[in-house]
Amino acid sequence: MTEKKRTPRRKEKKKAGPVQRTIRDVVIIVVAYVFIRLWVVEANVIPSGSMEDTLLVGDYVLAEKVTYHFRDPRPGEVATFIAYAPLPNVLTFRDMNAREAVRFFLRNILGEADTGPRLLIKRVVGTPGDVIQLKGKVLYRNGKPVDEPYLKTDAGYNWGPYEVPTGYFFMMGDNRHDSKDSRIIGPVPRKYITAKAEIIYFSLTPIKCARHRAPVARVNGRWICLADGKEARVGWDFVPTSRWRFDRRIRWNRMGELVRLLR
Repeated sequence: MTEKKRTPRRKEKKKAGPVQRTIRDVVIIVVAYVFIRLWVVEANVIPSGSMEDTLLVGDYVLAEKVTYHFRDPRPGEVATFIAYAPLPNVLTFRDMNAREAVRFFLRNILGEADTGPRLLIKRVVGTPGDVIQLKGKVLYRNGKPVDEPYLKTDAGYNWGPYEVPTGYFFMMGDNRHDSKDSRIIGPVPRKYITAKAEIIYFSLTPIKCARHRAPVARVNGRWICLADGKEARVGWDFVPTSRWRFDRRIRWNRMGELVRLLR
């Protein structure tokens, strides 16, 4: 009798245990989050009134990064950019040592850098080669007046003319009388412009004057900012309530608004 040949048994792969699966899922989630956060979209909270009334203090804005991977910013778009010299106490990435670079990288991933001085948000008003001038409270680009329906007051004080250098962009806030923009810090290098603002996904009114973070008092039937004595708008500049009354502070009407459609 001939013996039957025994076929070697294949080694069965060990199934991953619950701990291994959990670790694998966490790693995938972290990697996906880092990729999306650094190259696809970023979340910003507006800390100042330089973009009023388009963006208010307490607006949470999603800005997408994909567009600027394929083309340059265009006039009229609201964009975020990394603050750089000559702003005081701000280092560029090249000026950082290894420890500062790691801290900046981690803060950017966690979103903390968006609320600090390193990331600003303004409107693009000039591209390389454009001649920018403010005259008679009107913005001129290449000698032609620019229609700006999004402005709170007017185009600002007389300034220029100024030709935007190659590789740079001229950025200005919509609140021209209270904005540290390219008129002060100079044009922004293209490599520092990170994303295009798209949508307001959440909005929370401050309980103090948004312009100065100062208390507000009611004087002769009007709410007055105690820092400058000017009138503060309820629901815009502040809301008269406690810090914990989120139901009164949330600006429901601003949630879901597209930034490019705000006028």
